[in-house]
Amino acid sequence: MMKAAPSRLAWLIALVPVAGVVAACVSRTDVSIGSDCATGFCEDPPSFTPASDAGEEGGEGGASEPEPPVLACIGTECPEPYASCSKTPSFLCGTNLKNDPANCGACGVSCQGFEGLNLGSRCVEGACAFECLVRTGPMGESYEFRDCNGLLDDGCEVNTSADPANCGACGNACAKGERCINGKCGCTSGKIDCHGRCVDPRFDDSHCSRCDSPCEWMPEDACDPAIPNTYYGCVLGQCGKLKCSGGFADCNGDLSKGCASDGCETNTSTDPNHCGACGIQCGPGQECRDDGNGPQCLDTCEKAGLTSCAFGCADLVGDRFNCGACGYFCPNPRANEQVSCKKGLCATECLPGFADCNGDPSDGCEVDLNVHPAHCGACGAQCNYGAGQPCIEGKCLMVECDAGVVTK
Repeated sequence: MMKAAPSRLAWLIALVPVAGVVAACVSRTDVSIGSDCATGFCEDPPSFTPASDAGEEGGEGGASEPEPPVLACIGTECPEPYASCSKTPSFLCGTNLKNDPANCGACGVSCQGFEGLNLGSRCVEGACAFECLVRTGPMGESYEFRDCNGLLDDGCEVNTSADPANCGACGNACAKGERCINGKCGCTSGKIDCHGRCVDPRFDDSHCSRCDSPCEWMPEDACDPAIPNTYYGCVLGQCGKLKCSGGFADCNGDLSKGCASDGCETNTSTDPNHCGACGIQCGPGQECRDDGNGPQCLDTCEKAGLTSCAFGCADLVGDRFNCGACGYFCPNPRANEQVSCKKGLCATECLPGFADCNGDPSDGCEVDLNVHPAHCGACGAQCNYGAGQPCIEGKCLMVECDAGVVTK
């Protein structure tokens, strides 16, 4: 006859002293009585299952075997989008086919050389992108070209700045006999068209009252001595009238007196009471000064934290053209360099991606660290040129491989 197995309670009594059980149940008044407290425990019963050995090989629940390390080998084949388009061996894989205008999408495919068709071009994502040019004429005027017929073969064939059939825009035609001047049909009120230029015949010294009617510089009845800061020209369509020279003005209004006038007595470039024009008065602590944008009322050099030089205010701490002293120019940059003034001293630095690896300042920053295999990313950092390893974006090309065998 088989004996009955000891009850759960009997096993627990055998393992844990009764006094200890009672004390555990009584002393934990702050713990809710669980279903196991009837057996003498107010908390979960202890576990007698040994902890699994996570590091034991093949153990249940253990960590998987670590993956073998990925090896890196010397790469020799150009990864996309790079290619060896240059005939110079030192620039293997030195061409980015996505943005190189001379090798756009493939070696030898050029986006350049279309300026004669008034086309500019760029290489964008491996394809040539063309755009119409804006050119500058002999007198500084702008000529804006457009592709009005929609044909790329003849480029941007229309100058919309001067074409009366396409004035300012394709298809915008001017009236018959009307010129297109600077992209607009005809001239504004008060001006006349003289050989494709709009001029004011009331005050234009070369076209006084009409086209091609220049005034004499010195009429027979010119004042002697000459009136200060004046010359003779066109006023209200009549030649031989006194006019103010550039930068001066007749603020007291007596120029109409002719030879009895004191001339153009006001220097509007420096006079704080007539700054830029008669009647413009500067405020307290300001001066009339031209810092390159015409005469204006500005704070004094000292108030602005600048130094007063003969030509105006200057920042001697950071101005490359007045570095440390008025008029002291920092030298012009050489190849792939940038020059600046830092704390009153001229500083020369290489442009990003370039370096002076030969230590000779005369040729500037002669090395392109992005592609040079002998100076890849830094001077002296050599790729394995003998194995054909290129330098791409400043790093020697490495590829994943398995036990020394390159994985394709």
